Amino acid sequence: MQDKPWVEVCQVATEVEAQLVRSVLESYGIEVLFRASLPGSVYPGLAPIKVLVPKKDLDLAETALKTTEGL
Repeated sequence: MQDKPWVEVCQVATEVEAQLVRSVLESYGIEVLFRASLPGSVYPGLAPIKVLVPKKDLDLAETALKTTEGL
């Protein structure tokens, strides 16, 4: 993670949502990292999970997520 700048593309409430977002973004060839302030297994749904992508892919990631809104 140190060699490239990562930015937040969205936040989700659960691990399931995070995995769905990851699936969409990876289908576009975008790398994904998660960051949560609390361990999800201990406090599920209590703290949002931040979905991070490389800064260079932010526009593509936002477009990819917009195409799947409401699904």
